[in-house]
Amino acid sequence: MSNDPTAPVTHSLRSLRVRITLASTLAFAIAVGAAAVLLVAAVRTSVEDRIRADSNHAISTVKSRIEAGASPESVSLPVTVDFYVLDPRGHLVAGRPWSRDTEPVVVRDANGDEHVVMPGDRRPIVVYERVRTQVGTVTLVAASPLEEVSRSVDALARALWLSIPALVVAVALLAWWLVGRALRPVHAMRTALATISGASMDRRVPEPGSGDEVDQLARTMNSMLERLEHATERQRRFVSDASHELRSPVASIRATVEVAQRRGPDADWPDVARRVLADDERLERMVDDLLELARLDETPEALPDTHVDLDDIVLEEVSRLTDRATILTDRVSAGRVRGSRRQLERVVRNLFDNAIRHARSTVAVSLGTERGGPGDGTTIVRLTVDDDGPGISEADRERVFERFTRLQEGRGRDAGGAGLGLAMVRAIVDRHGGTVTIEASERLGGARFVVDLPVNEADSGDTAEAEHLDT
Repeated sequence: MSNDPTAPVTHSLRSLRVRITLASTLAFAIAVGAAAVLLVAAVRTSVEDRIRADSNHAISTVKSRIEAGASPESVSLPVTVDFYVLDPRGHLVAGRPWSRDTEPVVVRDANGDEHVVMPGDRRPIVVYERVRTQVGTVTLVAASPLEEVSRSVDALARALWLSIPALVVAVALLAWWLVGRALRPVHAMRTALATISGASMDRRVPEPGSGDEVDQLARTMNSMLERLEHATERQRRFVSDASHELRSPVASIRATVEVAQRRGPDADWPDVARRVLADDERLERMVDDLLELARLDETPEALPDTHVDLDDIVLEEVSRLTDRATILTDRVSAGRVRGSRRQLERVVRNLFDNAIRHARSTVAVSLGTERGGPGDGTTIVRLTVDDDGPGISEADRERVFERFTRLQEGRGRDAGGAGLGLAMVRAIVDRHGGTVTIEASERLGGARFVVDLPVNEADSGDTAEAEHLDT
């Protein structure tokens, strides 16, 4: 078998075209052969039944004549069948003999029943009936030879057996052509797929436009290729942006050390160490974020089925950041969800870091359990983080969740991170079955980040009880 994916398929038994053609031809041959056998048998039975009916009619006619007073020796006999009248002793009294030396014979079987047979090799259809007359009981016999019937049926059988092979061959050729025509788009798709590589992800397979299963397969393949193209493009952009972002702290460390080295003893080495450690911390944080995003992009493992008190996480993060900004927590109440505490801590930390980075002086956080989840009215835990910064325009509210995206207004490189924090927030919230959106803050006038996380109905009672105790 050829390893070249563009090579035409050889017509061996592995070929789908060959197998479908053989299967359809064999099924047709069996069906037509069985139909021919049944047809010949039905024709033979029909002709024999018609002959018996004619014979019974002839016997009824002669019987009525004899009962009307005609003599058995001189009664008028029908000419449509070979008709015989036998006396009570079985001797022929009317009708011509079956052959030169034979005539109908009455025989008695082992059970004592009498039957009329025609001697010789010929096997006609014999119909007889006994009729009482003044001279005794006579037997009326109507015999019809089967030679003519056999010749007609045999002619039909020969015609069928000669035409069936021609029909089978015609069906095989038709099936071969139809299957080849149906599989032609598949070969075109296979050839197109074989030429698509990482450098040509923009190419697509041809769609036949027939609306059948093959056309649906082509559309599905093109949809898959489009998703792969977008994923590949995102991966390339991610690698490019990551390389660029990682190069910046590395270059900064190198430049700091080189400048200090040129100054020699006059260099302020404690200051150099602080700057290098700051860049190293930034580099370490970026690498951790990249590893976390890569882990989230992999096939997600099942989230731990554990309760997480989101209010505890919020308050812990607030205590860590009180020296960096004024954080309002007067609207924080109990909020319990299920999931990974480590990942939810990363969500809260990234939202706070982002808000403090862009706030003028104040950040407000609120947390609570509400009714009215997206679209179905389920119970949710809603976390909102407001800041009094410049806010985010509607055009940028989805773009900020893309990796390595930083807005220009007050988001310079020195003041901000690498643009991975909000991307990580979106990935983690999505994994927990929630949503994260951005609105304009009515409370502080800047941006508001809203995170909605679903609550299991079994946890609603625990959350309500926690809210009651907290109150």
